[in-house]
Amino acid sequence: MVKKNRILTNNCQPESAANNIDKLAELEDFAATVAHDLQAPLRSLNMFTELLAQEYQHELDEKAQQYLNRITNSSSRMQILIEDLLAYSRAGTSQQTWIMVDLNQILHQVIEDLQPAIAKTGAEITVKDLPQILINPREIQQLCQNLMENAIKFSQPAPKIEVSATKQDQEWLFTITDNGIGIAPEFQLTIFQVFQQLHPVDVYSGTGIGLAICQKIVERYGGKIWVDSIVGEGSTFYFTLPINVCPQLENASIDKNI
Repeated sequence: MVKKNRILTNNCQPESAANNIDKLAELEDFAATVAHDLQAPLRSLNMFTELLAQEYQHELDEKAQQYLNRITNSSSRMQILIEDLLAYSRAGTSQQTWIMVDLNQILHQVIEDLQPAIAKTGAEITVKDLPQILINPREIQQLCQNLMENAIKFSQPAPKIEVSATKQDQEWLFTITDNGIGIAPEFQLTIFQVFQQLHPVDVYSGTGIGLAICQKIVERYGGKIWVDSIVGEGSTFYFTLPINVCPQLENASIDKNI
């Protein structure tokens, strides 16, 4: 469980990342459409496919079974796509609960959540001393988890991952470095776009939305995110967050005992 040192609920938004009210309403409407209008018929498709497989399994030949399996696999993937698209539409749009978060604890929780993948790959993870920042804890955890998950997923044998932070003028520069398969130069900008996948889904699972969510969260706070990578040697993902993400809270009274 993440320890929260200070808390202040506020609708404050950094000026450079303030949400337009009309855009927020449009995103909320879109999320509702995805949740109801798209997921409902997909659930019906899944239900009738399962019924068909159960009630007529002895009457279906091998080719028919293959068709059913393809339908099931495709509908499952569509369900994941809808859920990820819904997550993207909601990312960075909630009212803020500002909490002084120890990022060392956030990374500890992320590593715990990713233990199955870490154990499977044998990944060696090093987390250097990280700062405390005033931020929405759910968003920073999702940001870190998406980046860490990618570092583990696109790994080579004996994966090594290092997380660090450096204070630079008025911002923190965070880095997540791995020795994975790397990213070709021509894709190092486009990978942050929605549905950008560089590899077949049967080789590396996913929908291509994780990094788009990361970019949306970082830009909400007026930060930037980018990657430097060499194919076959690994990648370093960088993102920045302002030290004072909410200037209007600079002199606010925050309960340190919470």
